[in-house]
Amino acid sequence: MSGTDIREYELVYILQPDVDPNAMSELRDRLAQAITSQQGEVLSTEVWNKRTLAYPIKKNVIGHYVLQRFQMAPEGTEELERLLRFNENVMRYLVMRGDV
Repeated sequence: MSGTDIREYELVYILQPDVDPNAMSELRDRLAQAITSQQGEVLSTEVWNKRTLAYPIKKNVIGHYVLQRFQMAPEGTEELERLLRFNENVMRYLVMRGDV
């Protein structure tokens, strides 16, 4: 894998307001493990804590926001999206390229 295959990404996800702090850290660790298993690297993780949502999602008006910045090959984002899609604590997520 050459250096041109690696791209920077930003991942923002919103968790249920009543999620256990252990479950939050477990998800962050699982995502970091998925990134490193794809020859990627986690650059930073920012927990924004609870914030009011712009509109209700699944009858919730508050959610835990988390921002993760990482580098990896584009093919690896599919695995991250699969992990987020099937986690019942994740209400919404968005993976964006950060080096555009």
